[in-house]
Amino acid sequence: MRETTIKIDLHVHTKASGDSFIDLKDAIKTAKKIGLDGLAITDHDTIEDALIATSMKTEIIIIPGIEVSTIEGHILGIGITEEIPKGLTAKETVEKIREVGGLAVVPHPFDFLRHGVREKVARQINPDAIESINSNSALFYYEKRLSEKLAEKIQKPQTAGSDAHMLSSIGRAYTIVETKSTDIESILESIKVGKTKPVGKPTSVRTKINNSLKILVENYRKLVS
Repeated sequence: MRETTIKIDLHVHTKASGDSFIDLKDAIKTAKKIGLDGLAITDHDTIEDALIATSMKTEIIIIPGIEVSTIEGHILGIGITEEIPKGLTAKETVEKIREVGGLAVVPHPFDFLRHGVREKVARQINPDAIESINSNSALFYYEKRLSEKLAEKIQKPQTAGSDAHMLSSIGRAYTIVETKSTDIESILESIKVGKTKPVGKPTSVRTKINNSLKILVENYRKLVS
């Protein structure tokens, strides 16, 4: 069977994450508008919007996922429809993600501003892939090089995702996947065997500032309400 090439942003947050300002329907519309073939909805410690998205009729591929807060840092669970509890070790989290048929991906392993799984732990937990491009990385090009080297050292596939928390960030990074079919199982299998090419650029400084200001305003509103 001839393979097809698709572009998927494998790391997107919606309002269900609590720190994102992206409405689920807007995320899907934006992805279609900018030419993406699909999105992975990976909210913090919840699959609420991911499940809603998979039940919707859309013109793009929706991959349900989650970003789990482990003791040692964040782990992406791609292709899952069951919630993974937070607060476990990174190793336990990877095992649970695989038990429910998902892929465990290490996001932003070298971002000092975020709680990512670091290199030592990443080596120990044997993930399915390393996110070598994350648009929200504080030191984008430096972290990209280190993440690529890590993936090469431990011989793991590389992925890319925008880590979008605002609409304008969606698609800033995405993964090109060669797959036999556009069904989720085929896409996950292609990622697992390394038929991927990460592509992306950093989120603009303006977007980062706007996001930070919105978070401050929201937190202030919660305090005074």
